[in-house]
Amino acid sequence: MPARSISTGIRPLGGTLYSLFDPRRNSLNAIRLLLAAAVIVSHSSVIGNLGPEPEAGGEHLGTWAVLGFFAVSGYLITRSRLNGQSPWSFYTARFLRIYPGFLVCLLAVAFVFAPLSLLVGSSGTFTLVDSLSYLARNFLLYPPFISQTNIGTTVPNVPVPGIWNGSLWTLFWEASCYIAVGTVCYVKNEKLRAAFIGAGFLTASAVSAAKLVGWVPASVYTLVAPLVAAFCAGALLFHFSDRVRVRPAVALSAALLMLAIFTETASVLAPLPFAVIIMALGSVLPFQSVGAKSDLSYGVYIYGVPVQNILEIGWPDLPLIPYILLSLGLTLPLAWLSFRFVEAPALGLKSRLRNSPFRSDVATGSK
Repeated sequence: MPARSISTGIRPLGGTLYSLFDPRRNSLNAIRLLLAAAVIVSHSSVIGNLGPEPEAGGEHLGTWAVLGFFAVSGYLITRSRLNGQSPWSFYTARFLRIYPGFLVCLLAVAFVFAPLSLLVGSSGTFTLVDSLSYLARNFLLYPPFISQTNIGTTVPNVPVPGIWNGSLWTLFWEASCYIAVGTVCYVKNEKLRAAFIGAGFLTASAVSAAKLVGWVPASVYTLVAPLVAAFCAGALLFHFSDRVRVRPAVALSAALLMLAIFTETASVLAPLPFAVIIMALGSVLPFQSVGAKSDLSYGVYIYGVPVQNILEIGWPDLPLIPYILLSLGLTLPLAWLSFRFVEAPALGLKSRLRNSPFRSDVATGSK
C-alpha cells in the first residue's frame, strides 16, 4: 500500500480511501465530538419542550449523528479486528472502551442525578430500591425490553416523561455490532467476510425500507436498522478502502444524500453515503489535535440527556439557545471527568491484559 503523507492543513481529496486515511493522524475525534454535540442540540428541542427536533430526510438531527457514530465505529472496529489484533485483545479493548464509562454514568444517574432532581424541583419520588432496580435492569448496556428508563417518578413532568437517559439505548446495539464483526472476522477469506457484512447491510436496509413503506410496524428493530446498516457500511468501506476512489465516491455519496433528504428516505439511502462522507472528512480536515489527549465525545453522549433533564426540571422556561448552551456547558466538564478518571484509566488496562494466559492467538487474516 502507498505511504501516507502527513500535513498540518486540509488535505486534498484524491487517491483511495486507504491512502488518504491516516489511522494515527485524523480528525475523527473532532467529528465524533461534533456529532455528540449534535445529539444534545437535537434533544434540546424535545426535552426542553421547545418544539420538534430538527430533521432532514425523515430523520432527526440526533439520528443523523448516531448514524455517523456507527459508521465510524464500523470502519475503525473492523480495522482493529483485522489488523493483527488477537480476539482476546480485541474484545478486551472494546469492553474497556465502552463499559466502565457506561457503568459510572449509570451509577451517577441512580445516585446523583435522581436525588438532585428532587432538589431542583421534581415533584416525583424514589427509593433506594428504585435506584438499585435501575442498575440491575440496565447494567447489561441498557438492553431492550428489560431496561428501566425512570427511577421512581423522578422524571414526571418533562416532555418525554420517565426517561432519564435515552441516549444509552444505542450502546447495546453498538456492542452487538462489535461482537458480530468480531465473529465474522474469524473468516479468513476476505471476499466471504465482505459478503457476510454486505448481507448484514442489505438486511438492515430492507428492514428500514419495509418500515418506510408500511409493511412492518415501528419497533426497536426498525429503529436500530439504519444504525446497523451504517456500521456495516463502515465495515465494508474498510474492506474495500484500497479500491474506493475518494473523489468519485464523495461526489456520488453527496448526490445520494441529497436524494435521501429530498425524498425523506434517509433511513434507507443515507447509511452508506454518509459513511463515505464522514470518513473522507475525517481524513482531510485539519483538526487532528481535537481529542488527541482527551476524547470527550463518549462522555458528552452519555451525560447529555441527564443534564438536560435536570435543566428542564429546575428551569423549565429557558429559551432554546440558552438551554442548548447550558446543556453543552454543563455536560463538557462531566465528559472531561469521565474521560480523565474513568475511561482513560480503563483504557490503560489494555496493555496489562494483552498478555493474559486466556488470550487466543487464532489468526484472523489482515488487510
